[in-house]
Amino acid sequence: MSSAPATPRTPKVVQRVVPEKTILNFDSNETYVEDDDDTFMHQSSMILEYLDVLEDTTPDDTIQDELLNLLTEESTVEVPAESNTKEEPVADEKPALESIILAQTSEFRKFLVKHEVVRKLLHSSIGVFTLWLYTLGVHQTQIILPLATLFAVIFTNDYIRFQNPELNRKVVNTMWFLIREKEVNQYNGTLWYLVGLMIVFALFPKDISLMSVLLLSWADVSASTIGRQFGKYTPQITAGKSVAGSLASFVTGVFSCYLLYGYFIPNYNVNEPKDILWSESTSQLNFHVYALLSGFIASASEFINLWNIDDNFTIPVLSGFFLYGVAKAFEV
Repeated sequence: MSSAPATPRTPKVVQRVVPEKTILNFDSNETYVEDDDDTFMHQSSMILEYLDVLEDTTPDDTIQDELLNLLTEESTVEVPAESNTKEEPVADEKPALESIILAQTSEFRKFLVKHEVVRKLLHSSIGVFTLWLYTLGVHQTQIILPLATLFAVIFTNDYIRFQNPELNRKVVNTMWFLIREKEVNQYNGTLWYLVGLMIVFALFPKDISLMSVLLLSWADVSASTIGRQFGKYTPQITAGKSVAGSLASFVTGVFSCYLLYGYFIPNYNVNEPKDILWSESTSQLNFHVYALLSGFIASASEFINLWNIDDNFTIPVLSGFFLYGVAKAFEV
């Protein structure tokens, strides 16, 4: 008895529900977030939040299917109409995928990413390292060549990974705690940091250069950290900038001035005659007024958006010009 010819299967269209973003979001009504606080979050980490929605609205089997689709970026195979081939399930993927999911469930990791802890620690450590070099008598112009070398290394690394998507993916997944989402396919913000410092070290005296580094390293971090925690209690100055963040930057700028001019410069005899531009004996400004002005300069430099240029560049350069202008304007 002959059997009826097989009826071609209609391709199955699977609509994947993918989160719009792959970074942790912060409710604007709850926290204040700097414009560039968007450290890269691996896609599988976003699934943790997506699971909460699926579990309330979807059967368990569907949840697992959705996870497989999201993590492997492979939806159900679409079979051509003229073919009788059955869809092949994803084989031997679940154990590995479950391991990935478990690896991403760490609350500690989510905390590190959300608050950019590692990145901010490295950012802040630059100020400490710079002061240590100062105590050793290192002149700022001696650091320009190492900075230029580091710039070349990072630029070359970024250029190579952009040419190789697989390499780029591995680098991003490995350096998830340092790379921001906008840096996945763009050059690292550290390059702006290095260029800004090279300009400052080449143009300004030692004390102005040191203050510029401290304002970049400490004032910027304090504005972001305090602003995102307490910005909801203060007015927003502009998008992503709150009074709380600006006040934190101001206080840090004042503290940096007292620390440098009140402790390090008097206690370490490592300077040539023209290394220090501002001193109370050669200025019409007393120490306390100069410290307050340094705080205002810290807030202004952090607040100013100069043609959307990365603030790792604008903060040290603007701080350097403002501090130099104040010191020269009141010079005796």
